[in-house]
Amino acid sequence: MIRPWLIARGADLPLLLTLLGALGGVLAFGFLGLFLGPVLLAVGFNLLKDWAAEGGSGGAGPA
Repeated sequence: MIRPWLIARGADLPLLLTLLGALGGVLAFGFLGLFLGPVLLAVGFNLLKDWAAEGGSGGAGPA
């Protein structure tokens, strides 16, 4: 319970999303998934957030 809370503080993710990442990681990868799940979820969440923010700029990206 403490580990997901610490991950949520450091990664700027909602606590519920971090808990789901930890549980899903354990189910998918076993004990190693306790660490991999939230990390992969944080990377995906931040990529999606950046992609959504960039979509409002008219689609003009770097050349």
